[in-house]
Amino acid sequence: MSVVKSERTERIGALYREPAGFFDFAAFTAARPTKAAILAVFVGFIAVWTFFYTVTEAPVPIKHDMTEAYAWGQEFQFGYHQHPPFWAWLCGIWFKTFPTTPLFFAALSATNAAVGLLGVWYLLGCLVSGPRRVAAWALLLLTPLYTFYAYKFDANIIFLSVWPWTLFFFFRSVSRPGLSSALGLGIMVGFGLLSKYYVLLPLAGCVGAALVAAPGRQWLASRWPWVSAVVALLTFAPHLLWLAQNQAPPLHYLGSKLGAPWHEVWHRALRAGGGLCGMMLGVVGVVAGVAVMGRALSASPAQAQPPAAEPAVLSPDQWRMVAVVTLTPVILTELSALMLKTVVMDEMMIGVVPLAPLLVMQAFPHCPTRLLAKVSVYGAALLSLGAVAAAPAYAYWRVAHQQRWLKQAPVEEIVLEATALWQRHVPAPLTYVSGSFTMENGAAFYSPAHPHSFVGHDFNQALWVTPERIRDHGLLSICVADDLICLQNAARFATAQTLRVPVTLSHRFLGYSANPVAYIVVITPPLAR
Repeated sequence: MSVVKSERTERIGALYREPAGFFDFAAFTAARPTKAAILAVFVGFIAVWTFFYTVTEAPVPIKHDMTEAYAWGQEFQFGYHQHPPFWAWLCGIWFKTFPTTPLFFAALSATNAAVGLLGVWYLLGCLVSGPRRVAAWALLLLTPLYTFYAYKFDANIIFLSVWPWTLFFFFRSVSRPGLSSALGLGIMVGFGLLSKYYVLLPLAGCVGAALVAAPGRQWLASRWPWVSAVVALLTFAPHLLWLAQNQAPPLHYLGSKLGAPWHEVWHRALRAGGGLCGMMLGVVGVVAGVAVMGRALSASPAQAQPPAAEPAVLSPDQWRMVAVVTLTPVILTELSALMLKTVVMDEMMIGVVPLAPLLVMQAFPHCPTRLLAKVSVYGAALLSLGAVAAAPAYAYWRVAHQQRWLKQAPVEEIVLEATALWQRHVPAPLTYVSGSFTMENGAAFYSPAHPHSFVGHDFNQALWVTPERIRDHGLLSICVADDLICLQNAARFATAQTLRVPVTLSHRFLGYSANPVAYIVVITPPLAR
């Protein structure tokens, strides 16, 4: 038994020691890695996860949140019916630069996550250095937050990139107060407010974090928070003006989401909170496992010089601040859902906990951080390689063995068919499109004409559309055949020249066909002058 134990601990020791010529870990864990190394990791991450998203999502249409971002991004507004505009602006700029294809939507999602991870790296540099910084960063990659869950681009997922940089400037403002830090914090807070008002909850965590630590209280007593507040207000001002001019549509939308049934409120709150905790179980498991390995290594007779005891990962002030900025948005999100009787979206909180691995590391003070860094980096690399290798098989499984795939709507197929029908019957270009839920935004993305989305045939939901523009350019409506509300709305814009064309199509991929869906395509040409 002692021989077996000795062999096991020797293997652990071999992992702990640096394998010469295999991986220059000392250079990788330096407090200031080269810009080339950072760029390589950044580009590599984007390449890996763009490939994964492209392959695994190929069997299904683009998510409706993403086509909504695309449709809104075509209309450079200072606000939209449901949310502030920042993330829609980014999507619009992205597709002004790159082709409108699913590949580049995948690349946008991966880039958003990569920008956030870069922010996490610099944020961690405000708190820890060397192997601890690497470990806390790589542990985040062992959760699905910045990888599997990042394939989307909407008002929630944008916080994967916005919030780490906000925290970076916050911690830098506290530790090194100055004009550049204050300006950076103000701009990032402004971007957060321009993304979703939800940012007020994690911002409350920043205020609380400043109050629980002496450096934070000193910062609050200085002029710099006021500088940041003014910059944030100036950044947010165009949207405030838009709210005043348009009767604040996002606030009315928020009001419509209150008063949900209690069973749904509790179910979604528990699912969102439990899901977030579940995503962190992998981090807890890795840190706990490495702590056990470290103890075994230090007790091994084969280890001539066992690792010396390490100081705490964070100082008391740092620990309190990190705990408050991490836990406050989670607690406030759950409490606000219960107080307002509103539903918590599953992805609402995934962007606001980038420092959670540091809290886990703090809970295991005897965990050897150099060994933890190596295990975490290797684990993240293996996860990325595994995702690339498994992507084609998963895509095939979704089509061949997942019953839910049979219910996929033929969004791209009906959009292309409806566009062809318009071009066949109407000499004018296709400019405005509406239809059943998500269909108008899907048409904006998939149609070669990339028409303007007229959401729900409702001028209040699409402020860039007017009755005069519909009269002058016509309207294409794509309604599911049994969607009576859509058909009634389309009839409100009908003229003597309106055509109704029934179309039945199925979504297809690799020779497989989903269930057929019947549509009514309503073509209303522009009125002749």
